[in-house]
Amino acid sequence: MSEDATTDQPLLLRLLLARGDLHKRQLKEVAKAQQQYPDSLEEALIRTNMVEDMAVAEAYADYLSVPLVTASEELAERCKAVADRVPETICHQRRVMATDFGDGVVQLACLNPADLMTHEEVQVVTGCLVQPMAAPLGLLDELLHELFGARDMVAEIANQEEGEDELPEEEIHGDEEAEEVVDLERPVAPGKDGHIIRIVNLLLANAIRDGASDIHLEPYEESVRVRYRIDGKLIAVTPPPRALFVPTISRLKVLSKMDIAERRIPQDGAIASRLGSVRIDFRVSTVPTVYGEKMVLRILAKEATPDHLTKLGFSKEQAENFETAANTPHGLMFVTGPTGSGKSTTLYTCLNLINRPTQNIVTVEDPVEYRFDGLNQSQVHADVGMTFGKTLRAFLRQDPDVIMLGEVRDQETADICLRAALTGHLVLSTLHTNDSLQAVNRLVDMGIEPFLLGPALRLLQAQRLARKLCPECRVAYEISEDIAELYGIEPGLELYRHGAEGCENCRGVGYKGRVGIFEVILFNEEMAELVMKAAPLSELYEAGHRSGYDFLADSARDKVLQGVTSVEEVADYLRPMEAA
Repeated sequence: MSEDATTDQPLLLRLLLARGDLHKRQLKEVAKAQQQYPDSLEEALIRTNMVEDMAVAEAYADYLSVPLVTASEELAERCKAVADRVPETICHQRRVMATDFGDGVVQLACLNPADLMTHEEVQVVTGCLVQPMAAPLGLLDELLHELFGARDMVAEIANQEEGEDELPEEEIHGDEEAEEVVDLERPVAPGKDGHIIRIVNLLLANAIRDGASDIHLEPYEESVRVRYRIDGKLIAVTPPPRALFVPTISRLKVLSKMDIAERRIPQDGAIASRLGSVRIDFRVSTVPTVYGEKMVLRILAKEATPDHLTKLGFSKEQAENFETAANTPHGLMFVTGPTGSGKSTTLYTCLNLINRPTQNIVTVEDPVEYRFDGLNQSQVHADVGMTFGKTLRAFLRQDPDVIMLGEVRDQETADICLRAALTGHLVLSTLHTNDSLQAVNRLVDMGIEPFLLGPALRLLQAQRLARKLCPECRVAYEISEDIAELYGIEPGLELYRHGAEGCENCRGVGYKGRVGIFEVILFNEEMAELVMKAAPLSELYEAGHRSGYDFLADSARDKVLQGVTSVEEVADYLRPMEAA
């Protein structure tokens, strides 16, 4: 390398400096050239006449040890024969041209053969490995014009529209959002171009039909594993072959709008899809592992949000207490529980109940999981400074009546929530605590003064999810005296447990679906005073019992007595609560 070339410069600049095709004094002009042609450093250098296009191609060919493409009639004929294999948009945007296909490999003439993102994109759409070649920009321009530029695009669009009567109406009219929604049942053209798309669509559609909440795709040294989380348990399903795992992940990353060339850091994205007439969204996350990228997709079905709290498993009294708090003009409401216990679903159900034209309801979330009309929902973007605290402060200047915050994570956010509640706003949020009343200690630990917290609290709620017994194969039995005494159940009662072998309805598991176990504490004067005095948690529990509230153990016991679930499923919640 030349002394003029430094390792913090882009690869192309270092190569050209080392070859003498670019001089150090010209580096000052590179930034100006890139402002003129921001999409590509190669184009910026060539189109501003700083270097020759052949010099760029030769530099890449020598450094990467790839073939150098030159103009010829044979080349033009080969490109014409395979012009329909790589979409025109990719060819124009990436400045590439397929020159040959065969044995699962596509030969690709590239302006930048070192661009791995382009290789991945072409590999996904063709199903073939990419063999890059270096080509001068002038030659690529000629090929692109010859193969695509001379076509009558107006006639093609007209002909295409004539055959689109079978498309959904929103797609015919070009609705921007509808075009981004993946139709999982739409037929895919056969061949190498479509087999990855069909695999991905099948994985997503089957997960939705099976009632899964998450999809896990995991690579190992010689195999891959795909698992669906159904009713809280992971169940293995048929995975794609190991050789197709990377293209499958790449396809999902493209749909999620992730960087498909970046595999070294975690990424997050989202997919909007449709199965029949139902809209389903996926929250997507990737994490690098020693054998490749592990991907998890959280399935978010807006239609799964019920129109009443009792349909989640709240008792009638619990639902009334929750709605009473939600209809107060100001105060704090917290939903607590571990990750995956359905806190967001509870909050959205509550917001739907109070979503009226007379209410200005705003949400601050990370990420926005469900989108609803009538709610002003905002996504947190910490990387650009839009934190929970900053977004919440901005919304407080927008005359809100109700504020829903995805989670209270730190003292700053907790303090803003408290002050908003004390100044005439109803604030709903979540906390990660073992039960509802432990939220008091958590907030005090965050720096909230007890004398301010007591008057602000309106409701604390905790929840868990338990599997429901399959109604087709559940078995009645009489509980023994020792088990009944251990779990506070009247001896001799007839209860239900899952059948030994299950049935077709529950896939042999014995459980189908899940139900919520809830603890709803509507704050009264006595409990508010105890918080203001920083009373021990044990006194708060006693006050809750005196007020007749059901705790998690009581809710779990009711579900068992109703035959909804089994003693074994909720045994951890039935044990007597220890005084804190």
